[in-house]
Amino acid sequence: MHSKRLIGLLFLCNMAHADIYKYVDSNGNVTFTNSPIKGAVRIMSESQPVANPVRRNNESIKSPRVAIPSPVNFPKVDAATQKSRDSNRKLILEEELSSERELLSKAKKNLQDADANRSAAEQTNPKLYLERIGRLREAIVMHEKERLRTASRANPSALMRHKRRSSTNIVQR
Repeated sequence: MHSKRLIGLLFLCNMAHADIYKYVDSNGNVTFTNSPIKGAVRIMSESQPVANPVRRNNESIKSPRVAIPSPVNFPKVDAATQKSRDSNRKLILEEELSSERELLSKAKKNLQDADANRSAAEQTNPKLYLERIGRLREAIVMHEKERLRTASRANPSALMRHKRRSSTNIVQR
C-alpha cells in the first residue's frame, strides 16, 4: 500500500506543469500567471519532465530538444524574414566581437607600455603606479569577458572550445 503511494508521489514529483493563464481585470490591466484565476484564459498548457538523468562512467547525456508550440495568437514570421534577421544579427555580433578584440588588444598594449610611461608622481610613489597597473589589468579582464560573451552569442560552440582549451591548460600547468 505504501509503495503504491510512494511510486505515485515520485511520478508526480517528476513532472512540472507549465500552464500559463492570461487575465484582464476591469481596469484593462493584463496579468500572466501560472495559477488559474477566475476569468483567466489558459494560453499555454504542457507538462515537462524535470528529473535529471543519471550519468554513468562520465558519459555525457544529451537531452532531446523538444519543440515547444507557440501560443495560437503568437505572431508568425516566414522563413525568408527569419533568415534575414539571423544574418543581420550575425553581422552585428561579428562587428561587436571585432570591436572587443581590438579593445582587448589595446588594453594589453597599454599594460605592456605602462612601465615605460611612468609619470614623475608614479616614480616617487610606487603605490600610484600599482593602482594604475591594477586598473589596466581590470580593463583586460573586462574586455576578455566581454569578448567571450560576444563570441558565445555569435557562435555558442566557440565558447565550449574555449572552455575545453582553458581546462586543458589548467591541467597541464
